[in-house]
Amino acid sequence: MKVFHSWTTTRTDSTVHGGAVTIGNFDGVHMGHEQVLEETREHALAVNGPAIAVTFEPHPRAVLFPSETPRRLCHLHERLEGLKRAGMDITLLLHFNPELASWPAERFVRQLHETLRFRHIHAGYDFAFGHDRAGDADVLRLLGEELKFTVSVAEAFEMHGAVVSSSRIRSAIEAADFKLAEKLLGYPYAISGHVGKGEQRGRKLGFPTANLNVRDLAHPPIGIYAVHAESGEQRWNGAAYFGYRPTFKGRTLILETHIFDASPDLYKHRLRVAFVERIREDRAFTGPDDLARQIAEDCKAVRHILSH
Repeated sequence: MKVFHSWTTTRTDSTVHGGAVTIGNFDGVHMGHEQVLEETREHALAVNGPAIAVTFEPHPRAVLFPSETPRRLCHLHERLEGLKRAGMDITLLLHFNPELASWPAERFVRQLHETLRFRHIHAGYDFAFGHDRAGDADVLRLLGEELKFTVSVAEAFEMHGAVVSSSRIRSAIEAADFKLAEKLLGYPYAISGHVGKGEQRGRKLGFPTANLNVRDLAHPPIGIYAVHAESGEQRWNGAAYFGYRPTFKGRTLILETHIFDASPDLYKHRLRVAFVERIREDRAFTGPDDLARQIAEDCKAVRHILSH
């Protein structure tokens, strides 16, 4: 999959021309997105051109309504990997800023068509674009008559009695309902990132941990979790602590994962931690010895859960 980051660089590459386009944030590249992307691939085959996803960074709400910015289901590189797995040939990643937000819908479509020269555009069921979200499928069809492209609209994709959406998945994660989150995502919910340097408290207690920053990511309630962890081709079972470390007066939200039966050096390596089940809530302890005893009990409970 080719990834382009601007109108200019995209316009000069003839391999992007004559295909089918879909537009969206694609946060998490979940089952609802998968439907739209699969149908876009089918339209691309019909017009004998590339399947193209147009997406934005940062999230438009981070620019338009900073105080209401949703927590992400995944990092940008994971979103691009998801679009690649879904069969997109091209992704146009546009920098979303106040200038782009001010463009009327018609200007955006004309610029997009001039750049990609697409022959078809496939919209999500709730698609709206342009300044004040004034553009919709009817606007696309009117412009399509002039610019010679066709338009289709995807049906809403439902599972378990409701439409699959990023906001619904966030709600499932925040409720620690990982089984529902996995069904809606199409893969296990996980937090990933590069392992950072911690304060070595876990190691001193006999339970070394790999620490991840969870800034801006959707996350479950603070507490103790049974998890699967993976880095590269390696995969382990483990217990994870998610919280502020009240025993040590911590103020930063952090994910600390203790890997069972192995001591890999993961510092600066990418680690993916998939959540299985919540064990208990977080709480403060009287000191390191009490905490160490509780961690041992938590690990025993996690091993039992993961063995079944």
